[in-house]
Amino acid sequence: MKKLNRAQAPGRRYATFLKLGTGMVALATATAWVAPALAQSTASQEMDEIIVAGNRQQPSISGLLQAESSPKSKSSVTAEYLSTQTAGQSILQSINLLPGVNFTNNDAYGSSGGNIRIRGFDGNRVSLTFDGIPLNDTGNYAIYSNQQLDEELITRATVNIGTTDVDSPTASATGGTVNVQTRKPLDTLNVDTLLSFGSYNYKRVFSVLDTGTFGPGNHTSAFLAASYQDYNKFKGEGEEKKKQLNFRVYEDLGGGDFISVAGNYNENRNNFLFTASRAQIGQNYFADYYTNWIPQTAVNGKADTPATTDGGGAFLGYYGLRLNPSNTGNVRGQSRFHLADDVMLTVDPYFQYTLANGGGYSSVKETDPRLIGASKAKGVDLNGDGDLLDTVLLYAPSNTNTFRTGVTSSVIWDINEDNRFRVGYTLDYGRHRQTGEYTQIGSDGTPLDVFGGKNSGQIYTADGAILDSRNRYSIAELNQASLEYTYKALDQKLIIIPALRLPYFHRELNNYCYTLTSGSTSCTTGTVAANTIYKAPYSTTKDFSEPLPSLGVSYQVTPEHQVYFQFSEGFSAPRTDNLYNLIRDAGAVQPEKTYNFELGHRFQTTWLMTSLEGWYTRYINRVVSAPSPDDPTLFQDRSLGRVDLYGVAGEAGFAVLDQVNVYASASWTHSEVKGNVLSGAVIVPTKGKELVDTPEFMAGGRVEYKPLDILSMSLQGKFTGTRAATDVNDEWTTPFFVADFQARLDLPDMGGFHGSYLQFNVNNLFDRRYMNVISTSQTTALGIPGLAGSTPFYLVGSPRTFMGTIRTQF
Repeated sequence: MKKLNRAQAPGRRYATFLKLGTGMVALATATAWVAPALAQSTASQEMDEIIVAGNRQQPSISGLLQAESSPKSKSSVTAEYLSTQTAGQSILQSINLLPGVNFTNNDAYGSSGGNIRIRGFDGNRVSLTFDGIPLNDTGNYAIYSNQQLDEELITRATVNIGTTDVDSPTASATGGTVNVQTRKPLDTLNVDTLLSFGSYNYKRVFSVLDTGTFGPGNHTSAFLAASYQDYNKFKGEGEEKKKQLNFRVYEDLGGGDFISVAGNYNENRNNFLFTASRAQIGQNYFADYYTNWIPQTAVNGKADTPATTDGGGAFLGYYGLRLNPSNTGNVRGQSRFHLADDVMLTVDPYFQYTLANGGGYSSVKETDPRLIGASKAKGVDLNGDGDLLDTVLLYAPSNTNTFRTGVTSSVIWDINEDNRFRVGYTLDYGRHRQTGEYTQIGSDGTPLDVFGGKNSGQIYTADGAILDSRNRYSIAELNQASLEYTYKALDQKLIIIPALRLPYFHRELNNYCYTLTSGSTSCTTGTVAANTIYKAPYSTTKDFSEPLPSLGVSYQVTPEHQVYFQFSEGFSAPRTDNLYNLIRDAGAVQPEKTYNFELGHRFQTTWLMTSLEGWYTRYINRVVSAPSPDDPTLFQDRSLGRVDLYGVAGEAGFAVLDQVNVYASASWTHSEVKGNVLSGAVIVPTKGKELVDTPEFMAGGRVEYKPLDILSMSLQGKFTGTRAATDVNDEWTTPFFVADFQARLDLPDMGGFHGSYLQFNVNNLFDRRYMNVISTSQTTALGIPGLAGSTPFYLVGSPRTFMGTIRTQF
C-alpha cells in the first residue's frame, strides 16, 4: 500500500467525508419529523416490547428493580431511583448495586472517571450505548464514565448482564451492554432547577426548560438543559470541572410512529488523582502530585535542567501538568415508520465528536534528533537562553480527535401475533487522529494550551516541522448485518428467539512517525530513516469478521414464575494501539472470542420480585487491559489465552409495607486462566490463577423508608471482595464495604413553584479507606527468575462526603 506522509493527511481527511455523509444524510432525513427516543436502538426496544405481551406497565420497586421478560439476564434502574443519588453522579455509579456489576468510582462525585466490570468483563468489552448510539472509543473501546448524560435527563438505564443486543453497533462487546435512555420532553411548559453544594467545595447547578407541546396539532415538544459542576480533588491540589448542554425534540406521528432528534455536548477540565503502589498508600493514604512549581532556570552557557522535586515531595509530577481535558458531543436521531400494517422500518442515525487527552510532560534535550531533522543545525534553543546545552520540560499530551458517524436500521415484519422477524443493518464509521503536539509550559507550571500544540503554541524543529510524540490517522469501520426471529407458542407462554449478528470490521492504519524499535517515536522530516534503529512511516489495513449466533428461550410457568436460557457468542477485534504495536514488534494480535451460557429463573409480583441465574463463559484469547499509571486515559494490554468464568447472581426486591422497600443483590464469580503465558523466554505461571480486578463475591443492598408523606430516607451499601492485582495473583486488594445515606424532605407548593424538595446525601457513610481502581500488572516478579515484573498501582477510595440539594419547578 502507498505510504502517506503528513502533507497528504488533509487530502485523506477530506476524502472520509464521503463515508461520513452516509450517517449525516440519514440524520438530515430524520429531522423532518420528531418523537420519543429509546434506550437501545429503536428496533431492539421494539423487539423487547413484544415479549411483554402488551403489558407496557411492568412492576417496579423503588425504581431499582424492574420486572423483566426478555430471555436473558437483564436489570434496570429508573429515574425514581436515580433522583435519590448524588447530584451530578455518573450513571455507571448508579448501576453499581445491580448483580454482577462492579464500578470503581475515582471520586464521590464522578467527574474523575472510573472503571466498570460486569461478570469479569471490563468496560472495553461492555457495549455502552446512549439512545442506541455507541459510546465506547473507536480505537481502544474504552468507556469514559465522566462524560455521561446528566442523570436528571435519564429515564432508564438497562444492563444486559451476559449478552449484547443483536444489532449493537460494536466490534468489541464480548460481554454485556449498558443502555441509557434519555427522558422525553414534557407535554407542559416547565422549568426544573437543582442547586447542590457539598464537601470539597462542591458546587453544581442544573436546569432544564421543557417547552410543552407546540406546532401543528400540538404534537411537537422539546427540552433544553444545561449543567455546570466544579469541586476540588479530595486529595492534593486541583479541580474537577464539567459543563454539559442537552436538547431533545420529538413529535408523535401516530400509530406508534415517531422520530427524535437530540444532542449532547460535554466539556471536562480535570486534574488527575495520583495512582500509588500499596507501599506508598501505606505511607500516606492521601499522597498526590507535587503542589509546588519550580520554574526552570535559563542561563546562557549553562546546561539547565528541569526540577525533579518540589523540595520535599515524595512523588514525581506536578499536578498542574496531570490534566484530563475532553470536549465531546453528539447529535442522534431515532425513528419508526410503518411501511404497512405489519411491516415497520426503524432508522437511528448519529454523529459524534471527541477531542481529549490525558496530560503529561516530557524532558527534551535541545540536541534531540527529532529537533535537528534534515537540517545542518546542531539543535533548537527551546528555552531561549542562547545555548543548546539544556534539557527542557515540555507539555506532551497524547491527543485523540475522533469524528464518528453511523446508522442502525431494521425492518421488522409482524407475520402474526406469534411470529416476528427482523433484519437489520448497522454502519459505524470513525476517523481517529492520534497526535502528540508538544507545547511550552508557562512560568506558573500550566501548559499554554490544555490540548498542547494541537490548537496553538506549537514547537517547531530545525526543519520547520511540528514536534510530535505521535502522529497517526486511523479508520475504524463496522458494517454489520443482523437477523432475529421471535416465536411464541403454548398460548404465548413459550418464547424462542434465535438470532445472528454478522459484523465485518475494517481498520485502516497510517503512522506518519519514524518509530524507534524501543517504542518511542520521532516525528521529523525523515532524515532519521537512514538510521537502522528506526522504522519508516507506513500504511496498512486489517479486516476482521465473525458470525455470532445467539439463542434465547423463556417459558412462563405461571403468571409469576418464568425460566429462561440464553446462549450467545461474542467477538472483539484488536484495538488500534495493539495493531500499531504488532507492526512494530512483529508480534501476534488476534481477536477475542467468547461463548456465553446462562440459565435463570424470575419470580415477579407487584410486591416481591426475585431473579436468580447461573452462567458460564469460555473466553478465547483473553486480553487484559489496565490504565497506564502515567496516563489513565491510555491502556496497556497483554494476552492470557483461554480464560473460563462461571458464577451465580441474583437480586430481590420486597415492598414490605407502603412505607418500606428493600432491595438486595449478590453475585459469585469464579475465573480461571487455563494456561501459562510467555514473557520473552520466561514462562509466567498464570495457569489456574484468577482474572485480575474481578471480585469473586459482591453483595449490595438498599432499604428505603418513608415515615411521612413528605419525608423519605434510604440506606444503601456495597460489599466488594478481594481482587487480584496481578496475573499470577501475587498481590491482592483487601475487601471493603461502602455505605451511602440519603434523606429527602418535600416542600409545599407555593407561588407557582411545585415539586420542590431538600435532599441530603452522605457518601462513604462510615469513612472507609480502601484500594479502588487498579492499574494491574502481569506480576510483581517476586521469586520468578528472569522476570522483571512491575508494581500494580491503585487509586484509593474517596473519604466521607456530604451534599445538600434543593430542587424546584415552576
